[in-house]
Amino acid sequence: MSTKKKNLGTRLGTAKASDGVRVLIVEDNTPLRELMADVLELEGCTVTEAFDTSSMRRCMRTGGHEEYPEQPFDLIITDIQMRGENGLVSLEMLRRRGCNTPAVVVTAFPGFATREKANELHATLLPKPFTLEEFRTVAAAALLPNGRALNGQ
Repeated sequence: MSTKKKNLGTRLGTAKASDGVRVLIVEDNTPLRELMADVLELEGCTVTEAFDTSSMRRCMRTGGHEEYPEQPFDLIITDIQMRGENGLVSLEMLRRRGCNTPAVVVTAFPGFATREKANELHATLLPKPFTLEEFRTVAAAALLPNGRALNGQ
């Protein structure tokens, strides 16, 4: 698990990561996880990365961010197929415990049952492969119900 914080310019303007939304990305494919984190950091988000659902639960219990442990995440992005427990099972457990953080579920297997389960858990499903713009758009849309937006927009 790691947290990245960068001060980067974006095509929407310049933002400090500390001013942005807090995102937890749970993905066992390191290059993909880092790419998703980079996209969100360019939008001003503070990103915490977890490589499996065990790390995800630890982040959710502790706040997961070294600099802002008392602040909850604004968005959870999780893969489904990972070592150990899958992302939908972990998200379901979080929902049963009262977590209403918006979620995006990424998967290479977006079958009917997966779509239904994601819908039941009030999560947005993002099928792989996806473009970076699709990823950014889905993440931004997932934040809107809570009144948050990428890069303060």
